[in-house]
Amino acid sequence: EIRRRPDFLTSADFASMSATGVLAGFRVDVSHQEIDHILTELEEIYRNQPTDWLGVQDIGMMLAHMMYEDLDEFEDAIKGSFADFVRALPHCETKDVNGKLLFRVKPDPPLAERRQLTLTIDVSSTADLMQCVLLKAPDAAMEIPSMEFEIGAESKRAINTLYNHIAVAKQNLSMHAEQNAAHLTAEHQLRIMETVEQLERLLDVEEPFKIIVRDPSGLSELKPPGNAKFEYMGAAVDRTGATPSTAKAEIVTADDADATAGGGVASGTATDQAFTDAN
Repeated sequence: EIRRRPDFLTSADFASMSATGVLAGFRVDVSHQEIDHILTELEEIYRNQPTDWLGVQDIGMMLAHMMYEDLDEFEDAIKGSFADFVRALPHCETKDVNGKLLFRVKPDPPLAERRQLTLTIDVSSTADLMQCVLLKAPDAAMEIPSMEFEIGAESKRAINTLYNHIAVAKQNLSMHAEQNAAHLTAEHQLRIMETVEQLERLLDVEEPFKIIVRDPSGLSELKPPGNAKFEYMGAAVDRTGATPSTAKAEIVTADDADATAGGGVASGTATDQAFTDAN
């Protein structure tokens, strides 16, 4: 179940955006999987280019040809021009050079300015899953303790509702079992499909449960904070495996937490973890 696309946004709407935190700055509905896919492809292209600044028009045409029939269909998906769309992204900045609009993805804040984050979310209804949008940083893992299930760290960030994070993991597990049927024992297949069924029931929220996001990079965000607890640890850790700080944790509730402190689609890692759990 995917939430509807946003209403049409004009250039004035885009220009009036606040850039205080990534999720807080978005005016487009980043919980929609199509928008999340566009953002993922945009960031992937940027990371694989050697220059700091790229041409907005060039990248827009590249995305349009990669993902859509034509430019009109692409602009219909983002509800406006690509130039306005990029200007609206709080994690990007633009500049005009000799009449050509360029953009770059802003670098993450330095490690010294971030802290490790453990985010605990109490879920009591499907509405909680549908209304909360989680920006899951590349280094973050999303755990469901009641199932001993984890959506692990990935190479990219994922922006989605809690509902869609779980739904995508469920879909990936089903695909994994189907595509690898010839290599899995009947017992392993059964355990994977039992996990899929558990995730399906979880989406119906038959009883309250917790979601825990562990982010050593401190870049994950939640909007709105809802029934969440933010636990800030010591200095943030990057994926190179630096030793975490042993400083005492500071625990705050959603009432006094900044939901965007420290300021990517669940996929294969969830499948791998679930397969491990099934064994």
